[in-house]
Amino acid sequence: MLNRMIKDGDIFIVFDLEWNQPLPGKEYGFDVSKLSGEIIEIGAVKMEYLGGTLIPRGVFSSDIKPVCYKTIHYHVKKVTHKTNADLAKGEPFEQAYSKFMEFCGQDAILAGWSNSDTDMLKTNLKFFDMDDRLGMYFLDVQPMFSVFSTEKGRQRSVEFAVEYFGIPVEESFHSATSDAKYTAKILQNIFDRNKTSEVLSVISSSAVDCDLKREYTTVGAPCDHPSQAQMLVTGFNSRCPVCGGDFEVKMKPFRIRKSSYALYSCPKDGEFFGRTRIKKNKEGKFYASSVLRFATQPDYFLVASKREEYDKYGIEGKPVVIPETAVSEELPD
Repeated sequence: MLNRMIKDGDIFIVFDLEWNQPLPGKEYGFDVSKLSGEIIEIGAVKMEYLGGTLIPRGVFSSDIKPVCYKTIHYHVKKVTHKTNADLAKGEPFEQAYSKFMEFCGQDAILAGWSNSDTDMLKTNLKFFDMDDRLGMYFLDVQPMFSVFSTEKGRQRSVEFAVEYFGIPVEESFHSATSDAKYTAKILQNIFDRNKTSEVLSVISSSAVDCDLKREYTTVGAPCDHPSQAQMLVTGFNSRCPVCGGDFEVKMKPFRIRKSSYALYSCPKDGEFFGRTRIKKNKEGKFYASSVLRFATQPDYFLVASKREEYDKYGIEGKPVVIPETAVSEELPD
């Protein structure tokens, strides 16, 4: 977690990435699992913390020319509206990254919507034999929005948060630069609409070291029954994934709908959030997908909200209410 207090003059770099993907069925001269996406755009907004709010201090934008995935993937084209011609106009990744790091400066805090962008950035750096140490802390704005809105425990999109706060939509979504701008405004609204001490407390307990592995996952073997699938990942959820020591259970696992939640503690490495989901494969077999990650403030809020729902409604969770208008539309005249 962030081991220093936020003070006036501290810099937040709110950034976003767009990346191209390998084409299905196409053979490449390398292991595509080592490069699940090649970055084609970096966008960022520099924000300075002053007097309990964030002040915009500059915008960074760079289009990047891919060298591995030169043909735009149909899904990427649909979302970003980029073309093959657009990809050819970019600058080399090494050059764009150098400019981005210069824009960030020293001792900045990275922020973004979900941690997928930092993971993808490090993947690209490693693949192209560059130093993948970012040397910064990262703040995930997505769960922060959940904490400071009526959407506690739910993952929402940038578009949803923009509408929730009434932020004017002046640019189209799904370009790295525009999404970085919107995410910066969302973070600014979180500061402006809430007590500064509460926001800073969540940041201090949620910002994580970009260079530390934060999340550990496992997938169990297929089984005939959900209970069997759950048992196969019990060992994974009983030991610290960092040191291998036994966990102390802070909150016993409880299941609501298809997922179970828990909180664990390792005397050496700290507290962990645990979630296991039971799924079905194409053959109709059950299997468990389990994740352990260093617990942050949003994780505590998520577990607390799920536990509250479980205590009130049981394993099936809160009933889904169908609007009367929807029901009436289905009734015959």
